[in-house]
Amino acid sequence: MGNNNELRIEPVEFEKIKQVKFQRKSAIIAEQILEKIKRGEYKSGAKIPPERTLAEQMGVGRPSIREAISALQIVGILESRPGDGSYVTDPGGFDDSMFRALQLLEESQSPLELLQARKALEIGIVHLATENADEKDIQTIKEAWQKKYAMGRDGQYKDFILFGREFHLAIARATKSAAIVALLDELIKVNQQPLFLNMREAYLKADPSRIEPMLELHANIVSAIEDRNSKLAIHWVEENFDVNIRQHYFDNENL
Repeated sequence: MGNNNELRIEPVEFEKIKQVKFQRKSAIIAEQILEKIKRGEYKSGAKIPPERTLAEQMGVGRPSIREAISALQIVGILESRPGDGSYVTDPGGFDDSMFRALQLLEESQSPLELLQARKALEIGIVHLATENADEKDIQTIKEAWQKKYAMGRDGQYKDFILFGREFHLAIARATKSAAIVALLDELIKVNQQPLFLNMREAYLKADPSRIEPMLELHANIVSAIEDRNSKLAIHWVEENFDVNIRQHYFDNENL
């Protein structure tokens, strides 16, 4: 990693972001970080500023900063050190990695917007599920939840995230609407893109205790459906997505 000077946050200022038509803010943010790395302003082993500082200097929200950093981590230009921050690595083929990071950001849907879309859809789904679910549906939902719970408890965070598709589709099938199932399935597939998976997995790995509120919220949703309590089920679904958005975009800026 070199000497201690390389590990400091270098006093490098970032420019305010000017929105460019047809280009996402997160891609523009990534370009700025990449340009400073390429010019040697951030050398291998250097720590980049915290998300809050970057957001203030660039005049953007932290969700866009977090998406940009996640993309740079996926291609190996930055590495996350839990509880510390993000550091520049020394990847081979920097230009290729730079291209892949920008392509990833431009081609991916915003994880924040996808979570917001799923929240709106799944509120309606859980309402119908509590009304239409039969005993077989309830049992399927509980079995899916038990598998997801075991993955979370065992620290299988990527599997925990991916298996969320089966759990949420089990609830959707209880609505007895094939159209709703198909719609949610497509939305979840898009939601499980690499950018989002990296952000969620990194968040859980940084502090395994963070799985606890997720497990509790999902258990509450299952219980409310089983009790046919639509109002309570809707409450827990709203809370689940609000916690997800808060955790992955606004908590723990040093991820």
